[in-house]
Amino acid sequence: MEHETKLISTLEELKDCENINILGYEKGPLAEYLGTPDEALALLKESHGVSLDPKFKASFHRFSRLGIHWRGASENSAVGGEFYLVHLLNAIIGGRPADLASSRSSEKEAALYSDFRIFDSQPRGGVGTFAALRLRDGTDEPEIWYFHMNHGSTRMEIDYQEYLNNLLLTRGAYYWQYLFTDTPADYYHSNEIASGLRRAIEFLSDVFPNNDYSDLRARLHDRLA
Repeated sequence: MEHETKLISTLEELKDCENINILGYEKGPLAEYLGTPDEALALLKESHGVSLDPKFKASFHRFSRLGIHWRGASENSAVGGEFYLVHLLNAIIGGRPADLASSRSSEKEAALYSDFRIFDSQPRGGVGTFAALRLRDGTDEPEIWYFHMNHGSTRMEIDYQEYLNNLLLTRGAYYWQYLFTDTPADYYHSNEIASGLRRAIEFLSDVFPNNDYSDLRARLHDRLA
C-alpha cells in the first residue's frame, strides 16, 4: 500500500540522516486482520455505522501505531518534530478523547470535542497537541482539526490524505499544521510559532534538498502579512 511505503521511507530517511538526532521511535504491528482498504472501510460501516468517502482508500495504512520524535543535531537543536499515527479504524473505534472538555469549556466546545477522533499526536515532546477527524452525521468526509492544549482547536483547510502528504513533507515539524489554518497573524508572533516554523522550513530545505518547500514558505509569508 502506497502510504505504508512512504511512511516507512520517511522514517528510515530521518533515522539515517546525520543532521538529525532520533529521540524516540515506535513501529507497531500491521493490522492485517482488517484486510484491504475496501474490507476495512466496509467493516467500519457495518460495525460502527461510520461511512467514509472511498478516497480514504488512497491514504490507507495498516500500522496500529507508527511514531518518531526527532531534533536537529548540534546547532540545529532548536528544530524538532514528532508524529504518532494510529490506524484509521483504531482512531474512530477508540471513540472521543477522554476528559478533553474541562470546566472552562463551553457547551459548543464540548460538543465539538465529542466529535473528535485522534489519529496523530505528539506524546513525547508536544504540549498537548493532536490532529483529529471530526465525525459528523450526514457526511462521509470528516473535517480535520488541530488541537493545542493552551490555545484550543482550529479547523484545518486540508483533508486526511493531504494531511498525511504534508506530514511526510514536513517530517512532523512542530506546529506545521498551523500553516493550513486561518489562524491570525498575531497568534504566530505572540507564541513564537512563526520563528520556529521559519527555522524548520529552512532546516528541512537544507537537509532534504530534493523536496520542494516553496508552498510552505509562501503559506508562512501569507499568514504573517
